[in-house]
Amino acid sequence: MRFRDISIRRQLTTMTVLSSVVGLVLSAAALIVYAWGNARHAFERDLEATAQIISDASSAGLVFADRKAATESLAALRAKPEIESACLYAADDAGPFASYAKSGLHSCAPHPDSAGLHQAGDAQTLVRPMVLRGETAGMLTITQTLDPLRNTLRNQVAITAAIMAVSFFISFGIAWRMQGRISRPIVEMAGTARRVSETGDYAVRVDPSGQGEVGRLVTDFNHMLAQIGSQQEEIRRARDALQVEVRQKTIANADLQSTLARLREAQAQLVQSEKLASLGALVAGVAHEINTPVGVGVTAASTLQAKGSQLMQRHKAGMLTTADVERFVAIADESTRIILTNLDRAANLIRSFKQVAVDQSSGERRRFALKKYIEEVLVSLGPGLRKSGHAVTLRCAESLIVDSFPGALAQILTNLISNSLIHAFTPDQHGRIEIEVVESGGQVAIHYADDGCGMPAEHLARIFDPFFTTKRGSGGSGLGMHIVYNLVHQVLGGTIEVASSPGHGARFSVRFPGATQQQVQHERIPAIGSRA
Repeated sequence: MRFRDISIRRQLTTMTVLSSVVGLVLSAAALIVYAWGNARHAFERDLEATAQIISDASSAGLVFADRKAATESLAALRAKPEIESACLYAADDAGPFASYAKSGLHSCAPHPDSAGLHQAGDAQTLVRPMVLRGETAGMLTITQTLDPLRNTLRNQVAITAAIMAVSFFISFGIAWRMQGRISRPIVEMAGTARRVSETGDYAVRVDPSGQGEVGRLVTDFNHMLAQIGSQQEEIRRARDALQVEVRQKTIANADLQSTLARLREAQAQLVQSEKLASLGALVAGVAHEINTPVGVGVTAASTLQAKGSQLMQRHKAGMLTTADVERFVAIADESTRIILTNLDRAANLIRSFKQVAVDQSSGERRRFALKKYIEEVLVSLGPGLRKSGHAVTLRCAESLIVDSFPGALAQILTNLISNSLIHAFTPDQHGRIEIEVVESGGQVAIHYADDGCGMPAEHLARIFDPFFTTKRGSGGSGLGMHIVYNLVHQVLGGTIEVASSPGHGARFSVRFPGATQQQVQHERIPAIGSRA
């Protein structure tokens, strides 16, 4: 049966349903294509971000030829189940330097020739050069499976199909209910026309108002129905597009939050590692300092014990005299004085060590007396300074109280002194290190200077760069001054400046906010390691 021969009720129903289905199919296809493209781009961006993080984390291992460190950095990829494998290549080596595989079986290809994103089968591989100081130090390849991306597409298709099915039945129900109201006036007009035709009574007339109203009703209603249908379709498309956009932004935000959490965790681990390294050096220094007073106290106690045993033997033998008792009392008094003096010295050392250690491990902000705290840090560095024979001078107001981060300050001073011991002085040189603290307008300035060999201009421009050192293999890692720069700017919220020239030593000026009280007077005292 031809379309024009069926009833108007079916015509209206069929046209409404077909229009809805065509609109839904086109909208669904557009949404699926749009969602697939965005998901693929997000997938590739996440791979790029992961490669950047792993490249930064493993660069130190590649530079220092530390395969274990590089392998541990690549092993962090186990947190991303879509990563199948990763390979790290040195610039001058055809084989892999370090690798990771989710299955546990390493199968790295030879050194890749070109960088970029490559797809093969159900996986895609990102080849990324590792550039350090303008030179290519190696290549990093990361391979991930496309299964999560395909799962996303399947879920999107399933959701869209469900929405289409629900919309189809809703459209069919609306069409079925509405067509009766639309066709009823037309059926009545057709019945009137048939009656006029069958009876031939041309005197029978349809009420003019009714005739005009029916014509205008049909025309206006069809026009209104078309407008309403068009508006509803636009609203539906806009709503679906908005839902897709909201869903995509939600997924993107979750990815960003996850990446930020991983970055913060990595940063916290690096900071903790640096704190533990500083605490290790601090423990060694304080253990050396405590060993002397404890040893003296043990010797005095042993002497006292031996004299007491001799006195008891003479008493049992009936040979004890008044002179023996007086000599023992004198020895006991001297031994007790020695024990108490050295125990008090050890207690002071332990108290200083405890405060510095707590500050470096907690990283919390607090109020503290700056001069006393710097002296405690110098005490912890005492063995190294005394061994070197260099003199350290501290000038700081007794009552200068600061509200800042003592752990960061301790590490800054430790790194500056270590930098001077490694780079500034020759083994047979007895140099001087001066630390001067001044306060003005709530700003604290720590001026650190040594009279060592100084630095040329080309070294001075790169002193805060990571991994830059002139003593690679002689105790220099190239990270000490970079850590100082980050602590001053990121933790203390201050600035650091450096000035030096060959043969005239080096001077560092650290400025940061936090001073709360200061007296005008300054005093000069020799600290640990002074030759005075």
